Amino acid sequence: MASTSSKCILVVIGVVVTLLVHGQVDAYGGCSSSLGTPDNPALSCQHILDVCYKPSGYYYIIAAGVYIKVYCEMDLNGGGWVRYGKSGMGSVWHYIDENKAEVDLEIIPPSRIKQMSELKFTEFFVQTDVVFRMFGDNSVNPSNLTTRTIPWLEQRKVYIDGYADDLTRLQFQLNNVEIMTCIPGSSSKCGQGGTPSANGQSKPFFFESVHFGPRAKGAQLPSHSRRWHRNRYSWNGTYYFVYARH
Repeated sequence: MASTSSKCILVVIGVVVTLLVHGQVDAYGGCSSSLGTPDNPALSCQHILDVCYKPSGYYYIIAAGVYIKVYCEMDLNGGGWVRYGKSGMGSVWHYIDENKAEVDLEIIPPSRIKQMSELKFTEFFVQTDVVFRMFGDNSVNPSNLTTRTIPWLEQRKVYIDGYADDLTRLQFQLNNVEIMTCIPGSSSKCGQGGTPSANGQSKPFFFESVHFGPRAKGAQLPSHSRRWHRNRYSWNGTYYFVYARH
């Protein structure tokens, strides 16, 4: 027959198991129904996943001594990721071989870049349905791409340098939206302006912001042509997400 002390131990274990199952154990010792709320912020999305297995959604975590609200992705690639970026942009990001409209698009705002740096993430991946291409034609290309390297978050400015009437173009590498490649035409502007070498590839990156300008201000119609062969760009899709975790 079990001793009284053994029975007590079994009862305590049973209570703890019950509390774990129902999500009632104190936050930093285990799962709590309040973990990830302003009253009980978690250490990270990974912390919430490890001790609670909560679904994807918005939670509060600690960053630089204060709590912040983030979206935690708990299903993709093992879960525990903080998600940055934008979605539902189908009516906004609809530029296909555009040669007139000049646009500025902020993908990840500076406040979020700062947050990424403060949280000292070590793992990243990008998920998007955006089709990206940028061409250089016979006027100076004023388009500029602001990117961040993965995982060090170094800011890199990328542009097609000078006249590029050979149709040098930048685009995502096939099946990899974290890599950019530069494809030359009859000559090449690849390897200049922060672009990869001809048919080469960039280091892994994500977009911070983009400025697309099909034609330089003050440019004049070429004397040998009756129409502009403007620089062109495509930025067409509905979402661009950057996922980060420790």
